[in-house]
Amino acid sequence: MDLTFTPEQQTFRRELQEWFTEHGPKGRLDSPYSEPGYSQHLEWEHALHEAGWAAPSWPSEVGGQGVDAWAELIYDEEYARFRLPERLNKMGLIHGGPTVMAHGTEQQKSEWLPGILTCEDIWCQGFSEPGAGSDLAAVRTTGRIKGDAMIVDGQKIWTSQGIIATTMFALVRTDPESRGHRGLTFVIIDLRSPGVEIRPLGQLHGNPGFAEVFFSGVEVPVANVIGEVGDGWHVASTSLALERGTARGSHTRMEQALVDLARDTAATGASGASVRRLGELAAWVAAYEQAAYASTHEIATGRGKDYASVIKMLGTQILTAVHEENLEVLGADAEVMADHGPNAEMYGMRRNYWHGRGAEIYAGSNEIQRNIIAERQLGLPKEPRG
Repeated sequence: MDLTFTPEQQTFRRELQEWFTEHGPKGRLDSPYSEPGYSQHLEWEHALHEAGWAAPSWPSEVGGQGVDAWAELIYDEEYARFRLPERLNKMGLIHGGPTVMAHGTEQQKSEWLPGILTCEDIWCQGFSEPGAGSDLAAVRTTGRIKGDAMIVDGQKIWTSQGIIATTMFALVRTDPESRGHRGLTFVIIDLRSPGVEIRPLGQLHGNPGFAEVFFSGVEVPVANVIGEVGDGWHVASTSLALERGTARGSHTRMEQALVDLARDTAATGASGASVRRLGELAAWVAAYEQAAYASTHEIATGRGKDYASVIKMLGTQILTAVHEENLEVLGADAEVMADHGPNAEMYGMRRNYWHGRGAEIYAGSNEIQRNIIAERQLGLPKEPRG
């Protein structure tokens, strides 16, 4: 397994660096959940799209460049290294759009994919419900087929980007007699439809954007179903793997957090124990980077070996550990250091810490990932379930 970059890949990296240097925002943007901030983020997204950098790995016919998995990794690394704004349409870019590419019809692809890249449509994910967070088999929102329409009733919760989203890719139960993963359907819902109510939901780290979404007799065209009616779990599995998937620059963000920790450790004259801990975390970050490269190699060579759960679980654990150590080193000063973290409404490292803890839950909790690794990849006996 060769994990070094070729001359062509290095050229691609330099091209990106030059464009980001010339065109990247020179200052920090306001929160995308404020009116001026949304306009600022939209202007940046339009600049990316016009230059062909909105989603380089997407097909050229919908606005991408069709680059391979290694080039996509380089793009993610440089985007993180330049500390560029969080993507406005990240749900659509990371897993909504690619799921449509994998399972949608040509009509569905041409209808929805361009709007994701231009941010004409902002996508969110509608999987979690009050009784179905990590356990998606417990989804209760219903989709009743009536002629050419599906009538949706129920509630989704913990919806990231929910207060700015126009479009939701959701799991609904279309067979009321079904249980578990059977009888679910994956469908695209226009959140501007009559009967949709979006309520903002606060988060511990202070960032807005979360929402709970209620559906009351919402009429959705059956043509919006991705895959087959009743086969939604199969489609959703693709979306979940994409969400957990490759590191998407998280190893670069870890390295940046580690540099911050090293700087703070030196500045505060921290103990020998803190220095040793810094070394341990540096080793974990280096190992994680190699795991991200190995995962990219598997994808690029089409071998299909699934590291998604391992990448997701270890990545969130390491990042939380780095932030916890930084809180320990800084002490009370951690509460007032406003330069740590993007879009922070809560000052200091505390915001990063809470975001890291949240990452251990979203996209399937780390407990769920351990079950997947044990049962599907190691072939261990299944956990007893009621």
